[in-house]
Amino acid sequence: MSSVATTCAANVLVAAKRIQTIRRHASDVTKCCFSKRYHLAVGSSDRTVSVWEWRSGRGFEEKSYSPLTHHKYMVTGVQFNGDATILATSSLDGSTTLCDVETGRVVHTFVQNSCGGIRSSCFMGNHKYFVSAGDDGTMCVWDMFRRVLVRTITAHEEAISMICCSTDSRIMLTGDTTGVAKVWPVAELTDTHGNSMPLYVLFDCHDMGVNSADISTITTITNKGKVYSALTCGNDHLVKIWKLTLWKKNAGSHQCAVEMVQSLKGHSSTVTSVCFDGADGTVFASTSMDKTTRIWQMVESNNAVCLQVLEGHTRYVNTCGFSQDGLLFVTGSNDKSVIVWDVKGDLDLNAKLHDSSEDLKSAVNIVKSENIQVEVSLREKLNMFTNAVNSCDFSSECKYLVAAGGDKTVRIWHFSENGDTEECKGSPLRAHHYSVQQMVISPCSSYMATCSLDGMTVIWELNTLEPRGSLHTEYGGARSCSFSGNSELIAVACNNEIVYVWKVETLQLVAKLCGNDEDVTCVSFSPDSRYLMSGCVEGHFRIWSVHPKKHIISETSTIVQDKAHEIGITSAHFAFKNPSRKPQSMLMLTGGSDAVVKAWRLLDDRIDFKMKFVGHGSDITCVKFPRHITTFLASTSLDKTARIWQTKTGDCLHVIDPKCAILTCCSFSPNNKILATGSLDKALYLWNLPLDDDDVTSIRKSASFEKHGGRLNGMSDDDRRDLEVALSKLSSSTNTPDEFICPITQQIFRDPVICSDGHTYDRSAMVSWFRRGKFSSPLTNEPLLSKSMTTNTTIKEAISVFVQQNQ
Repeated sequence: MSSVATTCAANVLVAAKRIQTIRRHASDVTKCCFSKRYHLAVGSSDRTVSVWEWRSGRGFEEKSYSPLTHHKYMVTGVQFNGDATILATSSLDGSTTLCDVETGRVVHTFVQNSCGGIRSSCFMGNHKYFVSAGDDGTMCVWDMFRRVLVRTITAHEEAISMICCSTDSRIMLTGDTTGVAKVWPVAELTDTHGNSMPLYVLFDCHDMGVNSADISTITTITNKGKVYSALTCGNDHLVKIWKLTLWKKNAGSHQCAVEMVQSLKGHSSTVTSVCFDGADGTVFASTSMDKTTRIWQMVESNNAVCLQVLEGHTRYVNTCGFSQDGLLFVTGSNDKSVIVWDVKGDLDLNAKLHDSSEDLKSAVNIVKSENIQVEVSLREKLNMFTNAVNSCDFSSECKYLVAAGGDKTVRIWHFSENGDTEECKGSPLRAHHYSVQQMVISPCSSYMATCSLDGMTVIWELNTLEPRGSLHTEYGGARSCSFSGNSELIAVACNNEIVYVWKVETLQLVAKLCGNDEDVTCVSFSPDSRYLMSGCVEGHFRIWSVHPKKHIISETSTIVQDKAHEIGITSAHFAFKNPSRKPQSMLMLTGGSDAVVKAWRLLDDRIDFKMKFVGHGSDITCVKFPRHITTFLASTSLDKTARIWQTKTGDCLHVIDPKCAILTCCSFSPNNKILATGSLDKALYLWNLPLDDDDVTSIRKSASFEKHGGRLNGMSDDDRRDLEVALSKLSSSTNTPDEFICPITQQIFRDPVICSDGHTYDRSAMVSWFRRGKFSSPLTNEPLLSKSMTTNTTIKEAISVFVQQNQ
């Protein structure tokens, strides 16, 4: 090293020293990171995440709730959000879990598309979005506030091994196991209609794979554009420094140039991770399978030197990270230990390290106080089946809970309004020779029907548990059944592409509905008994008209909806209640093998798409509305989670993860206070739902996200919450004037603002619009003169009066 370089290095870094060693995990330490408030998160191959907090005089002490044990396979990512209230953990089990840093409570779960393992993940867009990527080469972009999947992008042909985003949220780097790296524009990745092409592709970034990357927080502006410094490392034992120059091509797109500055040799084996010192863009670190960590510094624009080699681990060093102020540095290893280093050499365990943001502390306290009130909690787990639970249902008068399983049995419990269960005498029922695919209770609660792969549907007297009769199809197994709203008809879907309809009273065959070219997977009657819907494995559904008194069904389907779901329809359900004043308007749900739930409005023999609910990571197995209301709904999926959604906005209110096998079915209790879910692990779960005080039409949102979401607009949390409750009550029974609807969200204005084009939009919608880099009018497509927004007091007051008059 030259004397000039040595002097420069000495001014920046004194020899780093070890101040604490943490031995907590039973296997390799895979990831570690600091928060701005001196929390330390450590992920491990033992499937756990430990969380630590700095205490003056004692160093890092483990939080009372630590370790977090919600993952089923190796943890591959740990990251804190900007204000250190949320910890995101990702795993090879295909899920990312968001946890409250203060309480350890699981706030939400994102499941990777197709349930593929996640190898890398990061926050982006100023922590408003989260991106995860992994084994199948796809990236999933998630909205942190609405908790929905924004888009899925096929980014690489092989497994994506690393992702990192610039602090200004302009660019993102990805790399795969073959050594290809790509530069992406963040604004386009977070736009559902944005381009999914990279700005630049490095085909030979590292031989045999890119393991890690980081982008410096320090950037420069030149006449060529904005210049970023980036690090990458790989299995070729090298650390590479890159210069990325980004400039605007036109109003809607950018271009990027990439130049390698230096290839650093020094490690004698695979380099596993790299990271910049966030407080000094010239200092960075690298870890390696050679059991060492190296601290480097840029001493000239194109020359980096090794300042120090840190030794202390006895096996491969997998991960490293600087604290935001650059005072602390952490390394994690296959020797199951974490070492905390003092970077400057002048700290000890007595140092007082803390964040002084009082508004952050008060926000955390508010979240903690709200957490107690809004959680979905497990009430009871019924372990009585010897095979999967395929279907469940409640009787309408809150008397019975019934479930059917793959062990050919049907079990019935007495169910009280307070949620107590006791298995009935005579349970379980045995009448089928193969797995019972579905069971339903009639709306009048007098009958119960079970259908099986043996091709037989049995109708039971619910009060006596005696069979009323058996219905046989010509050939093929019975997969789904549904009672009409008046309980006089029952429809059965079969593997032979036919839907059979019988009279319940006489067991007489009323109709044999053909026309499906594929196997029928689900059937559902409308609550007024006027329509019958069937869905098939090709993704189409058909709706037949039914005369509710004469029991006459149209020979051909009245409505045919092609490509309702891209792959196939797996479940369907009509709302029990008409959400509109229009007499023939009804809501219907469909779930598909495309991992999407969709809501449709049926009106005057016409079906209109209404809303899409995105967030599950695999096939939907069941969708259900609660009793008598339409403000929220539930879904279960092969991704092993159930979700509660808000119907009007599409927001996911809660993710229910029993940490078990695939969830197969769900059903709301008559008072909507309990949700039952069945799964492949032979258990039926009963969950307490956080209803909004005594209002059964509104289910409360997770408190941490309720707090974060409230920061997006100018409304206080209390005002925002009161408005959401009022609108939820309103939405189930009232037609809303068009002038109260935001043209972007197509929902009632929450916070109406007038923009420079003279039109009114919802504030949060326009904030999102501008964040995507869009500066044209959403309605006219003409350029906006400014980004100014003025509250539309007239509309705001009119909506307030409208809500009060119609509650």
